[in-house]
Amino acid sequence: MSLAQRSSIDAFHPAYAGTAWELGQGQALSLPIGPGARELRVLEGRVWLTRSGRADRPAQDVWLAAGEAIILGSGEQVVLESWPSARFQLLVPPLACPEAWSQLKAKRAARPASSALAAA
Repeated sequence: MSLAQRSSIDAFHPAYAGTAWELGQGQALSLPIGPGARELRVLEGRVWLTRSGRADRPAQDVWLAAGEAIILGSGEQVVLESWPSARFQLLVPPLACPEAWSQLKAKRAARPASSALAAA
């Protein structure tokens, strides 16, 4: 099973209740991204995402279906609209939290090889 499949399936586990955003038919949402990058993963339905433009990059429209994801940069402003309805998650990738990521890597590196294998 791929990571994308696992992520979509795990999102329906009762422990993850309340972790998905829901947009009903015809609903739209303006969403600022950050601090740090985020991954938007569609769980159900379709999302029409519009990324705001800048002087060096025009606005961009993207369609995402269930199981698809997109990385959104820190500071971006996006508008999402469901088509006809949608559920999605806004995830924080590890590299968006550089201090925590560095601490985790340091702890893994400091672990003896035998305990690393036992934990796997």
